[in-house]
Amino acid sequence: MKKIILQSICCLALLAGIVSFTSCKDDDYAPISLVLAPDSSINFSNNALSLSPFSPGVTFHIQGGDGSYIIASPNTAVIDYRYNGDELTVIPKGLGKATLNISDRSWNTYSLQITVAYPETTYGIESVEGIVDGGELTQNQLLAIKADIESNSLVQAGGKYVFTYTEKDFSAGIVTIYPSASDNHTLHGIFTKSVNGNQEQIHIELTDGNVYDYILTVSPILSGYHASRTEIIPERVLLQDVTGTYQSTYPALEKAYCVLHIPGEAI
Repeated sequence: MKKIILQSICCLALLAGIVSFTSCKDDDYAPISLVLAPDSSINFSNNALSLSPFSPGVTFHIQGGDGSYIIASPNTAVIDYRYNGDELTVIPKGLGKATLNISDRSWNTYSLQITVAYPETTYGIESVEGIVDGGELTQNQLLAIKADIESNSLVQAGGKYVFTYTEKDFSAGIVTIYPSASDNHTLHGIFTKSVNGNQEQIHIELTDGNVYDYILTVSPILSGYHASRTEIIPERVLLQDVTGTYQSTYPALEKAYCVLHIPGEAI
């Protein structure tokens, strides 16, 4: 009888050991993650990736999980991918959003949210300044022209220009203009851009037919036009030559500029 009881206890212990062993999940692995090369400049954070349609693609190393990865993308119109068992390369195919799903045989999962969009540059305007030069102009005329330039600027302080590049060489695209911080009305058009030394010449044609030309510069080239200026021009300004607008009314006018001061920019 004791022998039977001992045998039963041993069987139960063995069963308990088997149950205990089989209940330990074989997926106690680190979470699946993606790692970029250290020198990569791609906009990637956590599980979100932003790509330009001009990008040749971005390559990751997959980490975590059990190492047997299954990769799928339900939206192949936006992205494609290549996986060689070691590296995963995501390739843009069209504008839009897509999700790349990575899983393994132990039920670990990871989802990469991908946005493919044209690159943009935003120039926020901190202040507007009229610069006027004409040795024969009276002080009242100088002040009147300056005030008129500032009040008639296309964009006021708090407004911004958003340039969306639709060409691979960043030479042209679509522009969206926000005239002020409080105005929900936006202006739309196209632009072309060329580089001349440390300056960029930007030509804008709006849908309403108006045309604007600016110089984006990093040097204080205006300092010679107004001897009374003592403040320092910010590192970057959008400079619009408006001399022709006022010269017929003020023949003594030599130079007039609308200067849009940019405190910084976002890409």
